[in-house]
Amino acid sequence: MRTRFTTLVLAAILSTATRGTSRTLGAQPRLTLDATRTVRDSRGGDGRAFTIVSAILGETRRIDVVFPASFAASASTRRYPVMIVLDGESQTAPTAAVTDELTRNGQMPELLVVAIENTNRLRDLTPPGLSVSGSSMHEGGDVFLDFIEKELLPEIDRQFRGAPPRVLVGHSSGAILATYAAATRGTYCCIIALDAPTHLGENWLANKLTARAKAANAPLRYLSYEARFGWADDSWQALVAAAPKSWMLHHEKLPMESHESMPMLGMYLGLKKTFSDYSMLSAPVAPTTSILPYYDTINRSFGASGTEMSVIPPRKLLQDVVEDLLMEGRGAAARGAYELQRSSYGAPADANEVLSQIAETERRPAPTETVEALLATPFPTPAEARNIVGAWMGNVWMNEDELYPGKPPTVLRIVVKDGRVTGELESNPAPGVMQVQPLTYLRITPAGFTFGFMNGMRPRGVLLYEGTRTNGVLQGQVRFGGVSFVMPEGGGPIYFMFKKQ
Repeated sequence: MRTRFTTLVLAAILSTATRGTSRTLGAQPRLTLDATRTVRDSRGGDGRAFTIVSAILGETRRIDVVFPASFAASASTRRYPVMIVLDGESQTAPTAAVTDELTRNGQMPELLVVAIENTNRLRDLTPPGLSVSGSSMHEGGDVFLDFIEKELLPEIDRQFRGAPPRVLVGHSSGAILATYAAATRGTYCCIIALDAPTHLGENWLANKLTARAKAANAPLRYLSYEARFGWADDSWQALVAAAPKSWMLHHEKLPMESHESMPMLGMYLGLKKTFSDYSMLSAPVAPTTSILPYYDTINRSFGASGTEMSVIPPRKLLQDVVEDLLMEGRGAAARGAYELQRSSYGAPADANEVLSQIAETERRPAPTETVEALLATPFPTPAEARNIVGAWMGNVWMNEDELYPGKPPTVLRIVVKDGRVTGELESNPAPGVMQVQPLTYLRITPAGFTFGFMNGMRPRGVLLYEGTRTNGVLQGQVRFGGVSFVMPEGGGPIYFMFKKQ
């Protein structure tokens, strides 16, 4: 992996700092493990309590850090995105539960959850220029953000391998500060505001963020989830109209939620939406060689600098990529994907077997048939395809008992549309279910023709229907093109037969 990090050392010593202690400006703050406290992270994760003495705030603050599942097993060169969570005393547990669920299912990257507990909530979470709950117009929101950016984040990066992108999540007053940070700071590329009362001060926050949108040149993902408070429709539309295309903006009302009940659901939806393009459900499925470059692009879109890569593809996806590349006969590419998997998540349980398969594949000649080449094969011209254009009725089966009486026919349609040949295969895999699969491969052969499309599941090969044509009947077998795949025990060849109508 193309990253450079320092080795993590956790200092297992008790903090002797006390609340209200000051430090000389310029002295480096240090996060210190607080063995007197435990972190309730609700899902059995690795949550630990720390303290930090802040020169900016002039006091000692409690910090809860929830480490991702791979933290202990990953290489010392792996870095992690950092999510700052406000109101740590109440929000650590739900945030840990949500991130665990989403990361385990490959819908958001693993990251460090850094939750800050309060000492003077009104002071720290209220930006200057706004009055909240009767506060003055000169509260310490800017000072608190300075503490996060100049003292806390550098320590997280130094001790725990943190890195961009930075995510900021706040609820209620925390959402006020989060929205203010979106309007005034470039530190955070992703901000989730949960029930933010943006109407306060005659839409002061809404106007401030809209003003930034008009002059912005950096990407931002700002998501607002709302139960009691939130954005007025006209203010939101003004923000959307002002924002550059590089911004992701989303706001949503959560029905049947109260101001107090909505944070966990809002965090789940917000993080899922924020990282929707990261999700393994959004990644390309074919060709396999396009998947890791896709995540390189995602990593850059979140603001990683230089060759630093902190937004690592999901563990399960990397495992699948290694297996698929091996089936495609790409040993060197499989080794690269395996090394990314190992350094990011630790060596898998079957590491020796996988490494042996990689070495064996690397010794073989390069494959002569690839998924990319098959998908790039041009379709025949209308003139070349004139004898096969039309509807073909038939069946596809593996065992003879699948040809039961009354089974709906499978229909192959080849047509000319807008001067180009195209086609589709219509089947009924279950009673009352119709499935239409567009063709991505079609080639005339001396004996007949071959058609096909990407397999909808793994292995990620091209399903090639290789047919011989005799007296208007096309028949043959189906094979996986571009991959080396042996049918599991009990699975025989797949046959097909179609008759021109």
